[in-house]
Amino acid sequence: MLFVGNLIPRKNLHVLLAALAQLPLADWRLTVVGNTAVSPRYTRAIHQQIHQQHLQNNVTLLGPLADAQVAAQMAQSHLLAVPSSYEGFGIVYLEGMGFALPAIAGSGGAAHEIITAGVNGFLVGGVAELVQQITTLQQDRNRLAQMGLAAWQHYQAHPTWHDTGARIHQFLHEIKNARLS
Repeated sequence: MLFVGNLIPRKNLHVLLAALAQLPLADWRLTVVGNTAVSPRYTRAIHQQIHQQHLQNNVTLLGPLADAQVAAQMAQSHLLAVPSSYEGFGIVYLEGMGFALPAIAGSGGAAHEIITAGVNGFLVGGVAELVQQITTLQQDRNRLAQMGLAAWQHYQAHPTWHDTGARIHQFLHEIKNARLS
């Protein structure tokens, strides 16, 4: 499992860790990629939580990585879990889908614009839902694979930055031409 995001309270890494602590340690590994310097107090709390819940052998904190290294982590993972309390867009979920990673996101914010619950990921509201959805995917590897395929298909169908820029460019030219006529 992979978490990608700055270590700040809104990203809810502490919630993900609380959920994972309820699962058998032999059943999961979590790699955390993200800037640990943004909120030193929160980062200290995360380290403390990992030690208090005896998760040291299951959680790897890599800190910030270059894009190619993040891509390598995504390529090695089976699931992206970033249960943020709020995301304005949630590009990390879409990026993960480019690696066929189903996404688990928080139900707040715009994650629902990228994630179709039960199809290419899950939207969760707390620890109990996280435990339930992670367990579902651990126990049903066919569903994990189907969701991964759906995630990749969603990524392929999503417009690129270039496509979006071209649409904006065309729209602005249409407005300009309409005003000149």
